Amino acid sequence: MLVILTLLAGCSGGVVALDGPAPEAATPASAPTGTADWYVDCNGGGDFTTITSAINNAADGDWILVEDCEYTERLNYGGKSLWISSRNGSASTTLNATSSGYAVQVTSGEGPETGFVGFTVSNARNAAIYADLASIHVEDVTFTDTTGSYVVYGNGADLELVNVTFTNNAETSAVIYTSRGGLELNRANIECGRSSYGLYSGHGGAQVDWTQIDCGRSYAAWFENSTGHLMRSNIEGNVYVMNEEDHTTDSVDLYNCTIDGNYQAENGNFSIVNSIVDGGTVYYTLNEEYPGANLIVNSVLMNSTCAINVDSSTLTVQNSAFWDTQDTCAGDALVGSNGNIGVDPEFVDANSGDYHPAAGSPLVDGGTDGVFGADVDGSTADIGVYGGPFSQDGGW
Repeated sequence: MLVILTLLAGCSGGVVALDGPAPEAATPASAPTGTADWYVDCNGGGDFTTITSAINNAADGDWILVEDCEYTERLNYGGKSLWISSRNGSASTTLNATSSGYAVQVTSGEGPETGFVGFTVSNARNAAIYADLASIHVEDVTFTDTTGSYVVYGNGADLELVNVTFTNNAETSAVIYTSRGGLELNRANIECGRSSYGLYSGHGGAQVDWTQIDCGRSYAAWFENSTGHLMRSNIEGNVYVMNEEDHTTDSVDLYNCTIDGNYQAENGNFSIVNSIVDGGTVYYTLNEEYPGANLIVNSVLMNSTCAINVDSSTLTVQNSAFWDTQDTCAGDALVGSNGNIGVDPEFVDANSGDYHPAAGSPLVDGGTDGVFGADVDGSTADIGVYGGPFSQDGGW
């Protein structure tokens, strides 16, 4: 099918209209300060020797501080919004679920000040975190040796995961699964194990920032009738987005991301801004009755048979670089107009994952400021993940 592309006039500085505001930085739940309400020490130096005993005696809103040890138990918050944290972090404190159930369970309406901070969680079965119609903030947690379908499961839940690592798990469906809820994922490192998805979000919303997802050629992220952003993240694997047909402004957008794989969207719209698609193709399938507005700007598409395969007449491609790829799978030329270039991007070492532009790279000052703004230092936006206000080098 012939691809018809609506391109912006001008090469740089043009104003690109987007649906919705720019993404905002996540605001995590606030950790308690002062003196803990309860102390847990497996060696007998606290109020209790098990975390479960502290939960049973705590009141809603209490803070439970846990000393270094391996705790062989499974935790159920029981409807109490408790903050449970270790004294010295995940390297010093382990929760061993003994391969017989959920490691941490919030299923009775626990509120947004519920926390689980500073643990290595091992040997959970079916899920290490199980949240149903509840909220939980999870921070500085390493998940390992989980078996079953998921590592983190949320249904109608608000999940906030910060500085978390998933490694050596044997989940079969998804590392993180959320349905009809919200997810904020910040500074995570996800290995997919045997699962089909690194991240699945259905009928909800997800914001992912500063995250590494390694899923080979399976699905690093799958969004089904969900909205969200993938920002300043590096993704090995495919990203798939399926929007509801009549929700024309729904999208899962990429800002300053690298993808070693395909980005595929159906219905709705999408924006790919200051990102790099290395070795994959951007696919889009449009419902003609409900056309969306799609955007690729300040991005690099490289090392594939063809860079873009869409059936939309509303795709805007501007100030982007194409290298070792055909511009579109239909054979339409994009290079040479609207700031699009077809030269070697001259990365420092793309084979090793270093996508910084080398000195003299055509990516430097090659973008447009008309989307979200200039580079962090105030200069014209660079093309690629280190350009614009959401640069992987930092800045908002």
